[in-house]
Amino acid sequence: MRKARHIEISSRLEVTKQFGLVEDYRIDWPQGSSLRAPRITVRRREAYPVQVTRNYVTTLLEPFVPSREIVVT
Repeated sequence: MRKARHIEISSRLEVTKQFGLVEDYRIDWPQGSSLRAPRITVRRREAYPVQVTRNYVTTLLEPFVPSREIVVT
């Protein structure tokens, strides 16, 4: 289950990266239970405000990751 979620999350972030909103990202999975959501760290492009990037990524990953686990730098 973790592998399928990882692929889905990374696929969505890769498309966002190709469109230029995100510069890079990291997916950190917690130790132990495979049911817990990962922590996503997204490095935004300087051309876009933090809040715009955060809102987009949060909406994009809403089915997989709670917003509290998404960090935009």
